[in-house]
Amino acid sequence: MKVAIVHYHLQPGGVTRVIENTILAWSLSGTDIDTVTLSGRPYDGSLLGKTEVVEGLDYANSENAINPDILTKRMEESASKALGQIPDIWHIHNHSLGKNSSLTAAVALLAEKGYSLLLHPHDFAEDGRPDNFLSLKTVYNRAYPTSGRIHYAVLNQRDYLFFDELLEGSSSKVHLLANAIPSDIPKVEVSSQRGSLPENLYLYPVRAVRRKNLGELALLSMIHPDKHFANSLGPTNPAFRPQFEEWNDFSKNHNLSVTFGLGETGTFSFPEMVMHSEAIITTSIAEGFGLGFLEPWIFGKGLCGRNIPEVTQDFSKLGINLDHLYERIEVDLELIGKEENFISLINQSLRQFYSDYGEIQPVNSSQLAIESMVKNGYIDFGRLNESMQKEVLNKIKTSSIVRTELREQITLALPKKEFFKKNKESIVENFSLKSYGTRLQNIYKQVLENKEMGLDFANGRKLLSSFLCPSRLNLLRTR
Repeated sequence: MKVAIVHYHLQPGGVTRVIENTILAWSLSGTDIDTVTLSGRPYDGSLLGKTEVVEGLDYANSENAINPDILTKRMEESASKALGQIPDIWHIHNHSLGKNSSLTAAVALLAEKGYSLLLHPHDFAEDGRPDNFLSLKTVYNRAYPTSGRIHYAVLNQRDYLFFDELLEGSSSKVHLLANAIPSDIPKVEVSSQRGSLPENLYLYPVRAVRRKNLGELALLSMIHPDKHFANSLGPTNPAFRPQFEEWNDFSKNHNLSVTFGLGETGTFSFPEMVMHSEAIITTSIAEGFGLGFLEPWIFGKGLCGRNIPEVTQDFSKLGINLDHLYERIEVDLELIGKEENFISLINQSLRQFYSDYGEIQPVNSSQLAIESMVKNGYIDFGRLNESMQKEVLNKIKTSSIVRTELREQITLALPKKEFFKKNKESIVENFSLKSYGTRLQNIYKQVLENKEMGLDFANGRKLLSSFLCPSRLNLLRTR
């Protein structure tokens, strides 16, 4: 079997790690699959075998995206060059995310050519990414091809239910394919760089993107000055670079014990940062699979921070205990200024949000959004946009009483050691590399069994309606 795996880039981080684990899983399970990975940037790692750079596959806005016909031809040529033939299956990650509309269109062209496809969305333009969605405006009616030879793989039960509804009446199938997690983390000797790693380090092992909620890391450092907080990598998306630098400057100006992009400040490796850390922390407000909730236990590290119940409910059912995580950070509504200004912002954000998505705003949408964000006069800090978060932080900085109250609310206490062992055992049992490799191979076989040449396109707005809900509004995910 010959497979072309496709993603915009192979920079360190989420999807790249999934692809690397896929190759490792096949190796462990003895699966005979000849693979090439196509991306828009060179691969600097060592875990993938054959890789090819395809010009035009990288992130691109609507103005810079290349002609989809050209991109399709380049993908075919690169895959054929590496595999000796057109692949039996195209395994494409995040094709409809809105990071490059030409890839979305190219997938439709590959579908029209009769190829077998496994489309593997991790994140969605429909899920609080209106700018991404707008970039798909001219291709959205062809974003979700359906045929017996085109299947979808999703990461969690929520997305499975959404896609089951999206694909209803078509011959395409959706598969639940939770990410694999390696159980053997290599032991490393800490290098001489250890001296430059902060003590009492609470590491947030993520690349900086807006939904990772970096402002909350600044808040935690303000109320827990005895700890040092850091995320591991800066952004690859140039659009987020100014916001990232603003948080960097803000934290330095306030002498906060936080470092943004710690892994880019020295030559220490990711395992060295993890090994040195006191604990792993997360402040993310939205995830696809939720790898960050599982990996720390494999590392032998405790996890603290923000929970995302709609993602982690799958893990809880498997015996992975995350009850110690918080779901909200309650800050007094008065800290964000006049209430009428806040209500006006909610109204404005919802109007813009629904307008961007081309949908009619529900009559009671503002009330539903505010009721979900505000409880008894307190608002969740993680639902505020960056400017409001900074306003709150400036006020917290001047009040030791508020800082004490927040520290008592968010203790960052780790669970008892007995939970470490239980959580790790549940993760190893349910998310092993070997079983992942077998599951994915079985999905490939199901795709290849169907030779149907017919093709249709699902109505993506059915998926949009599943995600677009006023009570899910988060100002970090609006323009």
